[in-house]
Amino acid sequence: MLRSTGLCLFGSLMLSLVAGCGGDGIRHANVSPESMPAGQTFTGVYHSPQYGEMQMVQTGSQIVGEYTQDERHGRIQGTAQGNLMRFEWSEERELVRGRATTTRGHGYFRFVPDGNGVDFALLGEWGHDQNETGGGPWNASRDRRRQPHVGATTSGGSSSSSSGGGTDEGLEDLGPAGSSSSSGSSGSRSTGTSSSSSSGSDLGLDGL
Repeated sequence: MLRSTGLCLFGSLMLSLVAGCGGDGIRHANVSPESMPAGQTFTGVYHSPQYGEMQMVQTGSQIVGEYTQDERHGRIQGTAQGNLMRFEWSEERELVRGRATTTRGHGYFRFVPDGNGVDFALLGEWGHDQNETGGGPWNASRDRRRQPHVGATTSGGSSSSSSGGGTDEGLEDLGPAGSSSSSGSSGSRSTGTSSSSSSGSDLGLDGL
């Protein structure tokens, strides 16, 4: 009887793990889009406890953004459906002068009211490579007093217009994800592949 119960529990656990990863072995976020609050877009300046200041611009369903905190600088490129944004991130970090490393991954944000009916926030997660989850939380509160400015040359040299006013250049195509490995429950993310112009130690996003 005990052996049978144990086998059932083990089977349920394995089914849960398979459902979370999907048949392709990639960890997809189990989230669905809802209606976007009237008159709102993802465009804005946000403050994240994990990743500092974030600036995002939405044009149509496409979103580009940047975030900075200490020695790290990252880029975000994604697509919105309702209040759900699925994105790819790419981050450069330079702990040793002149030896920056680049890490990549995916994630998602949900655009939700911040509780007071006036402000809005992002609730999400990130993952390494093609995974949308597994790295940790990625949350941020929008600063309604500021407008974003996202500037980086695209691979085609074109620019995208900001729905928050003004014209901002789009982000460079992030390209295919490289190999990486999660550093565990501490919330940092590191990778074994560097795509910077010079080689250096492997590192990624911390604090998620």
